[in-house]
Amino acid sequence: MADIDLGSLRSELQRRRRVILETFRRGGAELEALRAAERDPEFEEGAQTEHEAFTLARLGENQRRELQQIDAAIERVDAGEYGICRDCDEEIDPRRLAALPYALLCTECATRDERAAAPMFIAQEPPTL
Repeated sequence: MADIDLGSLRSELQRRRRVILETFRRGGAELEALRAAERDPEFEEGAQTEHEAFTLARLGENQRRELQQIDAAIERVDAGEYGICRDCDEEIDPRRLAALPYALLCTECATRDERAAAPMFIAQEPPTL
């Protein structure tokens, strides 16, 4: 991984981690402020509360997943394993790592996995209504 400055990469991953944690903290504070504010009479109490809980859980899930990916990438940098495809052990293209710094797979392996996971819609006959 001669093309990648691992020190700068590590700093950028840590910066992104701090941004996520701060955003999460602010989001929680904003949701608390909304809960404390007067309720919108257009919504039923239960629906509004359910919507707030769903929003908070969804934001938290996405942020937790990204934090885990960042932490794993930092561990790979520290272990000297960063930029190596988990499936084929080949180097991951530096352009892919620039776009997705916590990528585990090279483009070819990622494409293969995505295709395998996608449902195959082969229509023998046109669908009927």
